[in-house]
Amino acid sequence: MRVIRLHLHDIQRHADLEVRPAPGLTVIRGPNESGKSTVRRALELAFYGRVGDAETQVRRWQAPDKQLASVEVDVEADGDEETSFRVTRTFTQGGGQVELRTPDGRLEGDAAERRLAELTGLPTLAFFRSSAVLDHADLAGLAHDDHAMRERLAATVSAGDRTFARNLRDLDAQLAAIDGAGLPAPGPMAAAEAEVSRLEGELARGEEELRQLLAGQEALWAAQSELAEVEAQLESDRELLATSEEAVQLLSEQEEAEARHERFQRAVVVREEIEKRETTHPSTLPLTVLRDGTNRLRELEKTIADLTAELGDEVTVSGEIMRPAPRWRPLAIAAIVLAVVGVGVALLTAQHIVGGLVAVVAVIAAVFAIQRRRLAFDVNYQKHLRGEQVNRRLRGRSVIEDQLRQNQKAREAQLAGLGVKDLGACEGLLAAEEAHVAHLEELRAEFATLLGDPPVTEDVAVLRDRAAAEAELRRHLLSQMGEIGKHPAGHRARYDAAVAAGELSQARARETVAGALGRVQGSPADADAVGAIAEELTEARLRRDRLARHRRIVAGTLDALRAAEQATMRQAARFVERRMDRDIARITGGRYRRVQVDDADLSMRLWSPERGDWVDARALSDATLAQVYVAARLALARQVTGDRRPPLVLDDPFVAFDDERAGRAIDLLREIAGELQVLYLSTSARYDALADMVIELPAPVEADRPSAVAEAS
Repeated sequence: MRVIRLHLHDIQRHADLEVRPAPGLTVIRGPNESGKSTVRRALELAFYGRVGDAETQVRRWQAPDKQLASVEVDVEADGDEETSFRVTRTFTQGGGQVELRTPDGRLEGDAAERRLAELTGLPTLAFFRSSAVLDHADLAGLAHDDHAMRERLAATVSAGDRTFARNLRDLDAQLAAIDGAGLPAPGPMAAAEAEVSRLEGELARGEEELRQLLAGQEALWAAQSELAEVEAQLESDRELLATSEEAVQLLSEQEEAEARHERFQRAVVVREEIEKRETTHPSTLPLTVLRDGTNRLRELEKTIADLTAELGDEVTVSGEIMRPAPRWRPLAIAAIVLAVVGVGVALLTAQHIVGGLVAVVAVIAAVFAIQRRRLAFDVNYQKHLRGEQVNRRLRGRSVIEDQLRQNQKAREAQLAGLGVKDLGACEGLLAAEEAHVAHLEELRAEFATLLGDPPVTEDVAVLRDRAAAEAELRRHLLSQMGEIGKHPAGHRARYDAAVAAGELSQARARETVAGALGRVQGSPADADAVGAIAEELTEARLRRDRLARHRRIVAGTLDALRAAEQATMRQAARFVERRMDRDIARITGGRYRRVQVDDADLSMRLWSPERGDWVDARALSDATLAQVYVAARLALARQVTGDRRPPLVLDDPFVAFDDERAGRAIDLLREIAGELQVLYLSTSARYDALADMVIELPAPVEADRPSAVAEAS
């Protein structure tokens, strides 16, 4: 997206400021306290509201109390973005109002905030500042703090989800609480294990004392054994059901890959046909040249035919113009004078009736003047026609014959240039070439359709082979599944029925276990006490198992989040390496051309031509380290913003660069400006010549008067 207009009304030092940046690189220049940072802040206010600041810090310092501060931004969609929009925010002491206008309508309040986050792809102010804003403070302290550069780059990568680190800390805290780490007493997990051990001991002692319940217990154990077998079979059936469902998915993916293979195979054939037809045009001349030449040949043939007919039948002069052309200009001048006089009389003397009569006479005179002008035009036109007839008669046959010979020579030259014998052959060649080009365009249209929307950018032959490989891989995986892979849908139905039957058997087995347990507990030999202990033991085991399951879930989630974080960092590292290899060469004048980025913490090493080895970026000079950080931030900005492409706002980050380094950095920004709109805030004029547009802000003119100082003292 590109900001095409930014309007500030009573925002800090600006009473009324409208900025219309260029689509590419715009330099907003002005001395200190001219309001450059206010322009950046206005963008933040437009997209995110007051962001925690008091209303008095937003409004212009000298604005009247009842006058509202507001900021309005017009954003134009760019590339594949969804739509253009306008956002208007008005700030009051009690809060603020937001209005969002899109081609679909107008939104306010929370609905406008949600829709605005969707349109910009910038959910929070922190995301905007860490991904799309770079200022001189970001370059401070890079060389003096070993972790500063890595932490700032990592913050850019994780800017889209500020709760990620907090979630990791919460999960770590939950895991520590379950294990009782750092606590003087045993943790919940150890306490649950101790409780289970205690109850198991009591149950063992009770069973020893109640040998008379052995028969009932054996029946209970048999029921429990049967239940275990049923549950084992049920678990096996569930695993086979999951395998069959995976086979169904693989079969679907195989069919989809085969369809893509057929489509890209057709694309390869069409592309080869296009290449063949591009080399077998009927004419060696381009179609536009051939069409223009044919039209010229037709004109020459018509001219030759007309001249030949004129030689055969000489034109005679007919008619005489007897009357002169009537004069109409004096009457028109009189009408204008009368109209002026009538208006003057009506306005100056209040004689509206007299003035109106004079104006009516002026209108009548104007009508007569128009009629006489038309008559004069007709008379002059007749004179012109008669003059043409006389000129044609006086020109003579010799002139016509000379023109005929010249046109015939031109026709022969045109035929030779087109490489044809006559007009008929030329028109036939044109028709053949047009048909050839039309068929070629049809092939190109079919090829574009086969590429899809949006079109693929890779070679279709590679995509065809890749689709074939994917289909073959799924086919191989299905073959490894045995009978399930041969008939996935049938086996899925079979095991689905088996799981349903197993769950029914499980319910019956549990009922059997419950009955056996009831008989044991109904024994008069203190069965209640033994049953209570057994139930308590079961509950303790359930509590322990639930706690253990919760711990496994927390630990697994923590591991998954850390793995996802590592994958994100790895992806960011590869993206930064690809983009920085070119950018770092440009911004350092070719001194460094190769970059290695660590997957874990985004630390960087550059290939040093003097050492012939890789060196840590922190070992470089302060200025070079700043250049490396700028290139990395710009690369990450292009990655984390994805297809939304918000404008980049740079608040004079190159202020410490010398002219040569700053020029190379601005050249890099100009290249980036082809993809992302760049707003560069600066106090220096050294970037003006390289910018697509320069917007200069005036310096503040207010000053503390000496007399006021004396009075205050």
